[in-house]
Amino acid sequence: MESNRVSLPNAAKELGMSQQALREHMKRKIIDIGYVIPSTRGDRKNYLIYRDKLDKYMGKA
Repeated sequence: MESNRVSLPNAAKELGMSQQALREHMKRKIIDIGYVIPSTRGDRKNYLIYRDKLDKYMGKA
């Protein structure tokens, strides 16, 4: 089964938190809904959020 990705802004909206709060929660492994991938450019990070993990975290699956 292929997991569908969710954008960080949409995931933050569904969770009722700011995008920055979601970034911090993912970096600190408080919320496990995907992966934080270091970028090849500086301190930037990429956030891969998966629909099935988000739904499970929210109790929908």
